[in-house]
Amino acid sequence: MGAPRIVMTRQLAQGRAWTDRLRTAGLTVLELPLLTFESLPAPPDLVVGDFDWILFASPNGVRTFVEAGLKVGHARVGALGSGTQAALAAAGLSDDVNLPHNDGAGFVAAFLTAHPEPGRVLLPGPVERRRDIPDALADAGFTGRVLDLYRTVAVAPVDLPDQPFADGDVVFFCSPSAVTAFAAKWRDRPDAVAIGQTTAQALDDIAYSHRVAAAPDLDSMVQAIGLSLAGPFSKPE
Repeated sequence: MGAPRIVMTRQLAQGRAWTDRLRTAGLTVLELPLLTFESLPAPPDLVVGDFDWILFASPNGVRTFVEAGLKVGHARVGALGSGTQAALAAAGLSDDVNLPHNDGAGFVAAFLTAHPEPGRVLLPGPVERRRDIPDALADAGFTGRVLDLYRTVAVAPVDLPDQPFADGDVVFFCSPSAVTAFAAKWRDRPDAVAIGQTTAQALDDIAYSHRVAAAPDLDSMVQAIGLSLAGPFSKPE
């Protein structure tokens, strides 16, 4: 039996590097972006120099921070997950925290263990966000600010194709918002992989069976379906 077709639901610009890697490895990809991202300007009263830490929880948080013309200054920087670390590196920034955790609760617990002295923290990210990181920091005595730099907008169901799926497809979901947009349009339930536990919970909420990647990156999502991108497309030993 041949390799499955991968249905890539990430926003086009964000998912293009993944799509290119999959196709280079010999896999067939259907680009089916379910979300767009709308950047927001930084508030005029923001003074980044007031903060000791800047903690990024998503690659888009890094991208929109840079696009807004903001600079990290003297603040130390942390990134949640390997994708966000890669976005920092692409922006010429370093991860001063360098924690391996891929979920918000684990990341903030490790951060507080490594850096227990309270300080001021800036949290760039989306308008729609979980409260686990800011709430845990506040409980530990940190002060700071949630900085909304973008919002996620679902593609309208009317703008999505009626029957895009084929037998054997595997859908890659990279956010709860993508799951919501999918469910608003289709009742189909192809095989699916969630990028992490938060996205997996969104799939559980709609009774959509799935696998979960061991880490929030493309290699782990491919490995979740028993394949490898370690070279030309191949099944792992």
